[in-house]
Amino acid sequence: MHIGYHGVVVTPQLDRPVYLAGFDNDRRATDVHDDLWVRALAIHGTDCTVVLVAVDVIGLFRPDTHEVITRATQQVSTAPDVPLHIIISPSHTHHGPDTMGLWGPTQRQSGVDGAYMRLLKDRMVECIVQAVAQRIPARLRSVVVRAPGWIKNTRDPDIIDDELTIVQCLDDDGQVRATLGNYPCHPEVLVSQNQTITSDYVHFWRTAIEAHTGAPCLFMPGALGGMLTPAVRDQTFVSAQQMGEQLADVAVHALATHAHTDAEDVVIAVHTEHITAKLTNPLYKLAFWQRVLPDVRDRHGRVHTEVSIIRLGSLWFACVPGELFPKLGLRVKTWMHAAGALHCGVIGLANDELGYILPLEDFKYPWNPFAPGDHYEETNSIGKSITVEVMNALTRMLA
Repeated sequence: MHIGYHGVVVTPQLDRPVYLAGFDNDRRATDVHDDLWVRALAIHGTDCTVVLVAVDVIGLFRPDTHEVITRATQQVSTAPDVPLHIIISPSHTHHGPDTMGLWGPTQRQSGVDGAYMRLLKDRMVECIVQAVAQRIPARLRSVVVRAPGWIKNTRDPDIIDDELTIVQCLDDDGQVRATLGNYPCHPEVLVSQNQTITSDYVHFWRTAIEAHTGAPCLFMPGALGGMLTPAVRDQTFVSAQQMGEQLADVAVHALATHAHTDAEDVVIAVHTEHITAKLTNPLYKLAFWQRVLPDVRDRHGRVHTEVSIIRLGSLWFACVPGELFPKLGLRVKTWMHAAGALHCGVIGLANDELGYILPLEDFKYPWNPFAPGDHYEETNSIGKSITVEVMNALTRMLA
C-alpha cells in the first residue's frame, strides 16, 4: 500500500463581498482568522486508489463535485486496471463562503461567487492530481473513541453519536505521514454574529494533531444531522480552541493506547451505488424557481446522487450525500460492524449535499415551512425519499 498527500489554501479574497454560509443572509466576511483548505489523501491499494478530499466549505452539490472528479480523473496517471475513486467531503464550516446559494444578500439572491467557485474547483483538481502522483510506502492504523461532552442534539437530546474515528498513515519507519479525523458535529461554535472566516473548531483540531505528529491532518464530518452541534459554554474562539484541542488530546491518547495497525498488504476497496430520490420540498422548488439554488432535478423531479462504502482494511466508512441523522448513523455503524468492520465511521456530505436525511418515523413536514418550529430539519431536506434510497443502498452494499 502507498499514500500521497497534497493541500492547497482556498481562502477567498476580501476585495469583493464574501457572503458567509450557514446562518443569516447578508452576513459578509470582514476578516480572516485562519485559512480555509482543500486537503487530499490518496491511498493506493493493489486493486484501486481511493482519494479522500476534505474541503473547508459549507457544502457542494453533485454537479460541482462531479465536475471536479471528472477533470481530476482525466489528468491523473494510474494503471488502466486500477480504478480511481474520489470522495469529496466539505467540513460544513458555517464561517466560509457560500458555495450553494442560500446565504446571499437577500433570501432571493444567491451568495455564490462564480469566480471563487472556479478557483475552488481548479484547486481541488490540482490537489487531487498532486496527491495521486505521490506514492510513499505506508500502512494504516485506526481507532474509534468516544469524545463525550462536546456534542449536544438540539432536536432529540437523548440521541447523540460522540464517536471520533481516526485513521493514520505510517511510513516504513513508523512515522506518521497523515491523519484523518471523522467526527459528527457541526463546525459552528461561533454563531451568526461572527463575520470572520474560519473553519471553527476543525482548525484547532487539525493544528493540535499536526503539532503532535508533524504531519498533515484532514477532517471529514460524520452523521451530524439532528442537530448535532457543539456543547460549549460560549460562542467564542476560546471555546472553539478548547473544543478542538480537547478532541485532539482524546485522539492522541486513543491512538497511543488502543489503535489497530493493519498489514501492509491490506485490502482497499470501494463499493458505490448510484441512486435517485424524489424531491418534494416546496422550499427547494421555490429556490430553484428564484434561481437561488441550481436546479438539480431531472425532468421527472428526481435527484441523482450516490452512496459508497469504503474499506480501508479493518476500517470502513459509509459515505452519504448529506447530513444523516445520528439515529441512522448509529444504525449504519452497527451494520458495518456486523458485516466485518473492526472500526467504522460515516462520512457526511460525500460528493453531494442534499440537506438533512431523517429517520422516516421522525419526518413531519411543517404546515408552515417559514415557521417550522421543532421541524426545521425537514425544511432543509429534499424529502422522505432520500432516506429510503440511502439506507436501502447501504443495506445492499453491506450484504
